[in-house]
Amino acid sequence: MALSRIAEPPSDEVVAEINITPLTDVFLVLLIIFMVTSTALIQSGLNVNLPRSRAAGTQPQGVTITVAADGQMAVNDQRTDLAGLGERLRAAFASGKDPVVTIRGDERVILGSLVEIMDIARRSGAEKIGVATRPVER
Repeated sequence: MALSRIAEPPSDEVVAEINITPLTDVFLVLLIIFMVTSTALIQSGLNVNLPRSRAAGTQPQGVTITVAADGQMAVNDQRTDLAGLGERLRAAFASGKDPVVTIRGDERVILGSLVEIMDIARRSGAEKIGVATRPVER
């Protein structure tokens, strides 16, 4: 006849096992948060509606100047105004960026403003200046 063990009283032994289920839950929640915020960070900057062109399609190089319809400006996603534009461009060129400027201007930006921005860029050391466009829908 086999004797069954009677429940032993709790001992003073330390349990050395780690329950990783709550840790896994925390990591999954953090992963979801980082995924959601990373897409929001990619879409930051000024909101511009680029003019359409049949020759659109090349990626900007060097320094990018973004000009919104309301006149707000950014150099490589760092906000600036017309007075500080030249200094921002000189700093970008001094940090090793190619002396190429791409202007991402809203289609409602006045031509006089665009010419003034191009003039400041040329005086700041830009060798080439281009205007970003979006492709024409067919």
